[in-house]
Amino acid sequence: MIGIMAAMHEELKRIVTMLEDVSEEKVGHKTVYLGLLNHIQVVVVFSGWGKVASASTTTMLVERYHISKLVFTGVAGAIPQHLEIGDIVVGSSFVQHDMDCAGVLGIKRFEIPLLSLTEISAASSDVILAKTASEKYLADDLTSDVDATELSNLGVTKPVVYTGLIASGDQFISSVEKQRELLSTLPDLLAVEMEGAAVAQVAYEYSLPFTVIRIISDKANHDSMIDFPRFIEQVASHFTAGIIKRLIV
Repeated sequence: MIGIMAAMHEELKRIVTMLEDVSEEKVGHKTVYLGLLNHIQVVVVFSGWGKVASASTTTMLVERYHISKLVFTGVAGAIPQHLEIGDIVVGSSFVQHDMDCAGVLGIKRFEIPLLSLTEISAASSDVILAKTASEKYLADDLTSDVDATELSNLGVTKPVVYTGLIASGDQFISSVEKQRELLSTLPDLLAVEMEGAAVAQVAYEYSLPFTVIRIISDKANHDSMIDFPRFIEQVASHFTAGIIKRLIV
């Protein structure tokens, strides 16, 4: 069984509409959806926001549903200036930018205590599959899936797919100063969000293959606030559902 976690309710809803033979269960405060996607058994759930919520949800999928792979989708803020709204970042490695135990002798900033890792990497084969699925969605499906005027109104022009480092922390990054500070310490950083590195840590500890796909929704600076609900509903949810449909085969 493949686990699918969505960071936004709008994404979750659109993914669930693609399933066949759908059933649902309540696990704690969460509603979990089970069904078939492209004839493959999947379990779909809202991750919650932040590292604790996403880590506990990942653990629940592993322990209760014994998933063999996890795909996680959501939006993120761009860090380098060349990334644009609507671009797609497939995470190849992950760091917790608010992890700092450097006051303890022998531990570096960003290092996860006891794991001796500052970054956790996804398998290169999974990264390649997700990048290919994302590129095929943009090339073959985007023009028929999302209205061109809506894309233009929301500042989405010619989306590009990138792979690279994603940073996670329990804060919404919306200042140029914080953006510059992150780049100064993590010069290869592409995107910042609130869950991916926590998902990666749980997956690493369970030896679980995982994929994180992020749609760029803002530039992580003072101009970060766009029409966020509209972007999620009209753009990001279409992107993630279309990519997942191509990825889960």
